[in-house]
Amino acid sequence: MHAHSESEIRKSFLNCSKGAAQRLAVPKDLDQIDWDAQIILGWTDPKSPKAAYLVVETDDGLRGLVMEKSTLKGNGGARMCQLCLTLHTSTGVSMFSIQRSKSAKDRYSSVGTYICTDLACSDYTVGRYKPDGVRQMEETLSLEERSQRTLENAQGLVQRVAQSLGR
Repeated sequence: MHAHSESEIRKSFLNCSKGAAQRLAVPKDLDQIDWDAQIILGWTDPKSPKAAYLVVETDDGLRGLVMEKSTLKGNGGARMCQLCLTLHTSTGVSMFSIQRSKSAKDRYSSVGTYICTDLACSDYTVGRYKPDGVRQMEETLSLEERSQRTLENAQGLVQRVAQSLGR
């Protein structure tokens, strides 16, 4: 990922108003992020742990999604993140819902997907983090190929939301 400013990140969100984007919690340490090591950027609001955000570089520029993390706990077993394909214990992956519409006509349409609870998909993809308690599947892909897969999965999620919003 390239380095991005707070302003660029705020302008990237597809599924919220400009006013809401100005109020959301952007990481305060943007200048300390190792942008070259990031495939995607994800974070939660420290004051509202259910509020989560995902920002991805796409062919259409920087795109961001406002998400809501489910607080329901898993009931054992392993779960897989749909972005980085990392296996975690049931608490290491959460259901995130992404609002696609605020219109009653559209029945408040949303998309849901399982993502690493800590939104550290970049770190799991390149092996900086390893989940405890779950043996990972053997990968035959190179580090570059795994990184590209994570990026494409995140871009696909953003594209599905953007298409439903007519963007």
